[in-house]
Amino acid sequence: MHRRESDELPRFARETELPAFRLRRRYAYYFIGFIFVCWVLYPSRKAPPQTGDVLKINWSNYAYSLYTTDSTALCHAVMLLDALARFGSKADRVLFYPEHWDTTVESMRDRDSQLLGVARDRYKAKLHPVKPLQVAGRTTKGDWVWDETVTKFMAFSLGYYDRVIALESDITLLDSLDELFLLPQTPIAMPRAYWTDSKPWPLATMLMVIRPSMDEFEAFKSRLEGGGDSMLVKAHRFDMEILNERYEDSALVLPHRPYALRTAEFRRHDHSDYLGDANETWDPDKVYKEAKLIKFSDWPLPPPWFMLPQEGVAEMQPDCGGSHEGTCAERRIWNGLYDDFRHRRKDVCRLLSMPAPDWDAIKPKRHRENATVEVAAPQDDGAAAPSVSLVGT
Repeated sequence: MHRRESDELPRFARETELPAFRLRRRYAYYFIGFIFVCWVLYPSRKAPPQTGDVLKINWSNYAYSLYTTDSTALCHAVMLLDALARFGSKADRVLFYPEHWDTTVESMRDRDSQLLGVARDRYKAKLHPVKPLQVAGRTTKGDWVWDETVTKFMAFSLGYYDRVIALESDITLLDSLDELFLLPQTPIAMPRAYWTDSKPWPLATMLMVIRPSMDEFEAFKSRLEGGGDSMLVKAHRFDMEILNERYEDSALVLPHRPYALRTAEFRRHDHSDYLGDANETWDPDKVYKEAKLIKFSDWPLPPPWFMLPQEGVAEMQPDCGGSHEGTCAERRIWNGLYDDFRHRRKDVCRLLSMPAPDWDAIKPKRHRENATVEVAAPQDDGAAAPSVSLVGT
């Protein structure tokens, strides 16, 4: 039977609507897929910062503090400025120097003015002329002894910085210390003198990470004005005494590995105190490579700006396990540190090393490897004049 045309109309209408419906559904799927991709790709949380650039650290809020009270210390401060520049330190650099000095170079022999200019112009140090701080001690014979190395406390007066790293001058830097500016908030952070016999080990002053405070600075000045034990003053140890009085129980302790290695460590036979692990095997090359700061401390040998007496080197250098012949890693590293210091002193400061003292005159009858008293370093005002002026270098 032939169907009516009207009977076919509904079927025709449904066939024409089906493609349109499929088209709309396809676009819906596309839209849902787009939203899902966006959700996956859009970061749900911030990535953890990994570098100083990402953290956007304002390095002008931090500074290294160096000081000098004589020509010898000035050269060594400039050598530290040179090391900070070589290692790419980003923080400011401040140098305190005696207020009666000036930066006017009057002759080629005016090394102090030349070096101040080098510190300011080449290494961008901010120069601060000050009256050096002093502490006095009276001996049992009634004589007075003085110490100006306490001028390092001037670092506490830099209140316009959030944090300051104060360094002593008789050290060698092997790497940047900038990471210490980002330590947790604390009034002061210092390593401990692991080489001493007293327990707990006292805090060591070769490296101090401080939060500047004028109140603390004035308190230290008042303490200095009261004087100190003559033996501590003579040995330049009074600063260590009063810093331990103030911060022994509250300081954040820095690990002496890698922030407080001494040259004397390479002469020792027992390294358990430095290693901190009785089961760890002593590896001098590894220890040297991981260190960031090394302090020269080989009493009764003279400090590194002197030539070392040959008799003293033969007696005091690492003995390579009991053999005084040949060489070993400890002896190579130990001698290399002194050679490096002398070469950099000549290259950076244009100063020759002081003549070696008479070993028999400076060697006590008995001395111990871990002695805490060290000879005071004389000034090198009589050192040979540099053959090249520092002006314009």
